[in-house]
Amino acid sequence: MRIYIIEDEPLAVKHLINIISSVLPAAEIMGAADNVREASNWLSLNHPDLIFMDIHLGDALSFDIFKNAKVTAPVIFTTAFNQYAIQAFHSNGVAYLLKPISIEDMQEALSKIDNLRKHLSNEDLIRNILSQIKQPSYRERFMVSSGSKLKSIKIDEIAWFASEGRYTKIVTYANQRYLINETLEKLQEVLNPKFFFRINRKNIVGIASISSMVPWSKSRIKLELTPTSEEEVVVSVERSSDFKEWLNQ
Repeated sequence: MRIYIIEDEPLAVKHLINIISSVLPAAEIMGAADNVREASNWLSLNHPDLIFMDIHLGDALSFDIFKNAKVTAPVIFTTAFNQYAIQAFHSNGVAYLLKPISIEDMQEALSKIDNLRKHLSNEDLIRNILSQIKQPSYRERFMVSSGSKLKSIKIDEIAWFASEGRYTKIVTYANQRYLINETLEKLQEVLNPKFFFRINRKNIVGIASISSMVPWSKSRIKLELTPTSEEEVVVSVERSSDFKEWLNQ
């Protein structure tokens, strides 16, 4: 199988190649592009069997590639965002993997494609998977302890989350603070990414909680939150690019 990769993060490309090599040792990596223009030009002249495509590229969203070139190969989209699923499956997408991608994710996607290919044409394949997509369901409230009582906190009351050892602290816009027994990793799966973003290993912030931003060292961004945090809140280097894209949605 001939594979082409479209991804603007070198480490992500390396990680993807390692996983592909583990799952498909006979696969040929035909090349990689990190921007829309390069990928469009290459796909205008070449025809791989499968494409792995990140959505957020350095110059634009990868969906622009389909405006510039006729893409006939099925596409496995790889991204840190889950709000583009419908658009992805209207753009030759046959699988949608959220980063970080595991070997199990890759095996499941390739197995699904292989099974469907045995029975369906490319057009039918895309239509079949599209029909199976469900809109993501996000958390609407959290049950918390308030003294000796229990209390339900609506999601639109929450400003930000902070890791507190084995627990996570919820901070509301009314500056009420509660501990819940859920990790930030778990919260990432259930919070609507349109409104919440994990900026580093200790914080998830709500878009409305950000009162100001200033450039910080090493291409990072320092945030001032409402309510104020007792600790410095800085977007990590690894998440700064995606954070800027999130703000531009």
